[in-house]
Formats: sequence, C-alpha cells, structure tokens
Amino acid sequence: MRVLVTGAGGFIGRQVVTRARARGWKVTGVARRPCPEADRIADLCRPLEDWPAPDAVIHLAGAYAGCGPRELAETDVRIARNLLAWGQPRGVRRWVFASAAEVYGDIAGQAHESWPCRPVIPYGRAKLEIERMFQAAELPQLVVCRLGEVYGRDSRILSELGGRLRRGFCPWPGDGKVRISFLHVEDAAEALLLAAERGSGVYNVGDNEPAMWRQFLDAMAALLGVRSAVSLPVLVARCYAACAGITPHVLRLLTTPKVLSSEHARGELGFAPHYPGIRTGLEEALRGV
Repeated sequence: MRVLVTGAGGFIGRQVVTRARARGWKVTGVARRPCPEADRIADLCRPLEDWPAPDAVIHLAGAYAGCGPRELAETDVRIARNLLAWGQPRGVRRWVFASAAEVYGDIAGQAHESWPCRPVIPYGRAKLEIERMFQAAELPQLVVCRLGEVYGRDSRILSELGGRLRRGFCPWPGDGKVRISFLHVEDAAEALLLAAERGSGVYNVGDNEPAMWRQFLDAMAALLGVRSAVSLPVLVARCYAACAGITPHVLRLLTTPKVLSSEHARGELGFAPHYPGIRTGLEEALRGV
C-alpha cells in the first residue's frame, strides 16, 4: 500500500510511519521540519504541491489540544481544506482521519459512535468540523477514528506532568475522579493502520480499562517514586492556571469525562490493544525515566 501520513514528525505520526514501513508499505511522511520519519517537508497550511496520489491518506497533522479557536481554525481546519483540494482531483480513494473523543463533549456513561456530538472545547469543535468537512466531500472511502487520551513515551502530557511531579508540586483541578478512556500511542498507531487496511465509517478507539485521572496520576507518581498530584478546588485551579499560562481549554479538557466504547473497532477492525490499561502502558512509557 502507498500511504501518505501527515504529521509524520508528531507524537502519533512517528509511530504510524514506523509501523507502516514495518508492514512493507510505501510511506510518504509529511512534516513541517526535518525528522527521520519525514520524506517531505511542507507547511500544510499552504496549498499542497503536485504530489503523486497515494492509495491512502492518514491525516494526523494539527495543533495542540489546548489551543484556542483561532489557532485551530488557522491550522487544523485550513490543513484539512488543503488536503481535500489536493487529494480529490487526484483520485485519492481512502482517507483516514485521526479525530478525538472531544467531539462528544461531556460523556455521561459510555459513548458509542452514534452518541450525540456536543463538543465543549475548541479542539473538539475543530475535530468535528473536519469530520463533517470530509463527510460532505463524499470521499470514496472515509474512516474516522475518535481516539481517547493518547499517552506514551515523549508525549506532552507525560513530560509536563512528570516535570511537575518530580519538582514536588503537581496541582490538579478538582478531585481527579473524572473517568477517561486512555490509549497508548502504539495502540493508537495500530488502530489507524487497521483503519487504513479495512475500515469504513466511524470508530471509537480506547484501551480496555477506562480509569480516573486520579488513578493515572497516582500510578505515574508511584512509578516515578515521587509524591502524587495535589487536588485543588476548580476555582483555585483556574487562578493557578492563569498565573502559570495554562489555557482554560486545558482545564476543561482535564475535567470532562470521556469514556468510549471500542466494541465496533474490536469487532470490525480486529483492534486489540497491546496495553489494555494504564498500568502496563505507563510502565512502558516511563521505563528508564
């Protein structure tokens, strides 16, 4: 399979490129700056060059989840438009879009793919806008993977939390009893490749054991051998965040429940996470730290 991967230098993109090449696929990795996974260096916010059409596009490029609506519109949404403007006239048939659980908003219980989408942060709204843009384009084959909270070695969330934990003060908004479907980055990459091989439609993708943020923080602290995070009342956390340069969108992201049902991905794609829960996933991600 000939596949083009956007965001090839990113956290998930690097894993996708590595695993696709291991499958024997012919991969063109696209990134903004040179890296081992990138075959092409390009700013996807600009119109794309006249590249040859692959069999499939796996689209990952985009901004940080805590960004505001303007930056997301100027990056994520613009990139998606440019991709479509390039790929449709060239007859690209299969498209895989890495969306996110944030398209659902506050999830009371467990979200299936038919769950109403009512995003509460700009990141979720941008992801949903791109999903709808791709759907409206009536592409020959479109697969949308709504990923849970992706973590792993070199992830932003582990580096930031790890730094605060090791310094001895890691504040957390509320009591941390918000349930989340986590997903190790290697499993996220595998799900996207399975989607490129055989997927059709929308799939939720999380591990097998949803956990609370407090459990994630405590497990991480135990593995690092440091004190766990300190719970702050949400109002106090907002004041701290404002002083620390943390956006309100990040606070909302950390206090919004998002438990996904991945039954559809397991049954139709054959998705089986190598790291079924946060304990084994964090042990791998923090090994040697």
